[in-house]
Order: sequence, then C-alpha cells, then structure tokens
Amino acid sequence: MSRRNNNQRLGAPHPDAPTPTTPDTSDLFAFVNPTEFVELPSGGEYYPDGHPLQGQTVIEIKHMTAKEEDILTSQALLNNGLAIDRLLTSVIVDPNIKVDDLLLGDKNAILIATRITGFGPYYEVTAACPSCTKEAPYTFDLTQLKPQDSVLPEHVRSEGEGVFSFELPVSQVRIYVRLLTSRDEKKISSLLMNVGGKGASNPVTGLLKSIVVQANEHTDLTAVHQFIEMMPLPDVKAIRDTYDAIKPDLDLRFDINCPHCHEDGKVGMPMTAAFFWPNS
Repeated sequence: MSRRNNNQRLGAPHPDAPTPTTPDTSDLFAFVNPTEFVELPSGGEYYPDGHPLQGQTVIEIKHMTAKEEDILTSQALLNNGLAIDRLLTSVIVDPNIKVDDLLLGDKNAILIATRITGFGPYYEVTAACPSCTKEAPYTFDLTQLKPQDSVLPEHVRSEGEGVFSFELPVSQVRIYVRLLTSRDEKKISSLLMNVGGKGASNPVTGLLKSIVVQANEHTDLTAVHQFIEMMPLPDVKAIRDTYDAIKPDLDLRFDINCPHCHEDGKVGMPMTAAFFWPNS
C-alpha cells in the first residue's frame, strides 16, 4: 500500500516551485513625519542656566498625526485637563524639554504652530466688537500672529533669569516679578477652580502672589504676600500693566471691521473649543 504524500497533503511547496517572497513594506515607512522650527517669543533669554531652551531662539516640533488626534479626543485626558499638555509633549522633538517648564508665551507659540500643522491656519470663531459689543463671526489667519514688542519699558530693570524690578507709583516700593511658566498657570487655575482654595475668591491677589517674589529687600514671601493684600489699587494696576508689557508672548489680537457698526478695531483671539476641535 502506498503512503500518502505528506508534501501534497499539507500543501508544502514542490522542490522546483519558486520561493515565496515577503511583501516589501519598506515604502510604508519611507515617509518621515515633517518637523518645523517655531520662533520662541522669549528668544530663550529668560530661562535659567541648564535649561534646554536657555539661549535658544526656536524649538523644533513634529507635525500632528493620528496619534495626536487620539490625544485630543481622549475623554479621560479631557476630563482631567491634560489633553493640551500631552499634545505638546508628543509634538516637541527634544524629550528634555518639559511642558511645565515652558514660559507661557513660548507655550502659546507652540500651541499656535501645532494647531496650524494639524488643522490649517484658518480659525473660525465668533468675537465681540470693542465698539458696539455685538458679536459676529470672523476667520482669523493664525500665520499672521507675531511676537509682541520685546523692548522693556524704561522704568523696568531686568534682574536676570526672568525676574524684573520696577518702582510702584504710590507706595514707592521696588517690586520684583518673575515670568510665569506653564506649571504656574496650572497652579493658579487649580486655585481658582477649587472653591475651598485660598485663591478661589481672590483671583487678583492670587495672580500677584504668583508673580511677585520680592518687595524692596524683603524676600520672605509671607511678608510680601501681606504687603500685596494691603497694596493701593494704583500699585496693583501698575504691576498688572507692567507685567503684561514685559512678558514675552504672541500678540493674540486681530484687526477687524465690525459688520454691525462698521468700526475698525482690534479683538483678542478667543480660545474656544473650536481651536483644537474645529469639527466638533
């Protein structure tokens, strides 16, 4: 009795049959996700020694991919307020750069550039006219955003590593303020959202206590914070106005012509959900 040919039964290749080839998938991975360099409003000038952005005028980021869209649509990350920071961590090329340590103006610049790579430069949003206060839809071109004027006011002195000093108009106290980072922003936001937090009902003093690090020769923060709570309103306004003038950031205002009153004006760009979720 002849035995069944196992090669035939199992479909094994005939000795003379050509050897099967593995499909070449190298072309699938030949595409390299493009990167680009984003100009930093700070110019790297206000980071401490040893920081990876100290002295750097630009930062390299990757273009958004499906991975980043997954981050933006993760309900868990959205509920915990982590989506934006996770997004930036994903697109920043240098792993030594931590989002928490970014100056706020630099973080804004990276956010704008990242949004452009993912959804294009045009941002459709409703904004209120500064003259008649009526709202109208506008389309802003994000590529037109430029850094604010970086010239320090004459009454301000740079103390190095993101600290500046100036004299207050009423109390005549020399005050020292520092530039806020992303970590500081999250801390302030947490205080304002936490009903039981000490800063919850005091957003003005909460902000001032975050940026003021010294008053005259006094560096003890308990004493400095007590001074802030007693500060005359003109001094409070002087700190806020001066801080806005010295912080490196993008100018997030656009020129508009109101369709209702036909007045020209400038409006700050509203950051709505449509910024990173334009199709929602």
